[in-house]
Amino acid sequence: MMKIGILGYGTVGKGVVKIIEESFPNIKIEHICVKDTTDCLDERFTTDTSVLLNNIDVLLEMIVGESPAYEIICDALSRGIHVITSNKATVATHLEEFAELAIKNQVQFRFEASVGGGIPWIESCIKAKRIDSIRSVKGILNGTTNYILDRMQKERIDFDECLQDAQRLGYAEQDPSADIDGYDVQRKIMISSSLAYGGIIPYTQFDCVSLRHIKRIDLIHFEEEGYTIKYIGSSFIRDHQVYGSVEPVLIKKNDLFAQVDKNNNVVELIGDTIGSLKFVGQGAGQLPTANAMIQDLLDILDSRKNELHFYHQLQMNLELCKNTYIFCSNQNIFDNTKMDVIQLNHRVIAISSPMTPKQRNEYLEELRRIDDSVFCIRKEEA
Repeated sequence: MMKIGILGYGTVGKGVVKIIEESFPNIKIEHICVKDTTDCLDERFTTDTSVLLNNIDVLLEMIVGESPAYEIICDALSRGIHVITSNKATVATHLEEFAELAIKNQVQFRFEASVGGGIPWIESCIKAKRIDSIRSVKGILNGTTNYILDRMQKERIDFDECLQDAQRLGYAEQDPSADIDGYDVQRKIMISSSLAYGGIIPYTQFDCVSLRHIKRIDLIHFEEEGYTIKYIGSSFIRDHQVYGSVEPVLIKKNDLFAQVDKNNNVVELIGDTIGSLKFVGQGAGQLPTANAMIQDLLDILDSRKNELHFYHQLQMNLELCKNTYIFCSNQNIFDNTKMDVIQLNHRVIAISSPMTPKQRNEYLEELRRIDDSVFCIRKEEA
């Protein structure tokens, strides 16, 4: 009988308990640690984190934020307790430390649910890396922003209205910054890149462009040209140098990424021998995320190892590539440039010649001194 402790009894935690109680009699939930036990109905519930780690084999951590998750995970691993987490904030910040602690104490640290919800992405990336050199990864990794873009384009609804609907449905927090400013995807693409390339680069070094200034007219204009806009995290590696980004991307409507709708996710890796592998599915939600947590739990139950090592010294390089960028403004602030300029009704669009992401950032900063709501899109090259 495997004994587990659960930290966090929110949406995902309740899903985990539901699936275990309905389907896995060989797994015993020993403790459930919550902030407040007022509405908790049995003796398993506690507010004491020291009680949580008593007499368990595996800790399942499903709270929000870096702390106190970090401290509790370290404590559990140091005690020889396996850890499974859905917490991308603490994984992105402390992945290497957790991996080393797990190896030192001969236990497992697993985090499938931290990226892509129910998509079996982390395990697939680890398996691909055993054979292949992975050259790039990219994905639509945030269901909230995908839901917003999908509704804006299909229903001709403004950004603010779509965001309010996402908040009402529980897809977005009351403070939506982590989603619409890219910090959520920044962490997820950092985790994915670290696994793919075998080295750690701090997530804060990944180039990040906000989605918050997109207008309905932008989506309509590019749809008429045969494109759609998606919010994508991506990275690639060349000789231990990495470029990683989170940004709105203009892609052809017949591309698989353009067809991933609602709050779904898609993620892709490209390897030297396997070529392109794509995974599509629900990137969030109670049962998909709980499913990923329990898949990790069953792997531990079956004694499947996943030792992670990050041997490579990697460096972020914002001049590793050149792209075409599109700048959208409510006024014509592009008169003194050599860019192609398109004048729409209440919107001006300028298309750059190829420039590095570093040059893009410098130019965007210059434009925002005039119009702080300028929106920038990268054009996906064929």
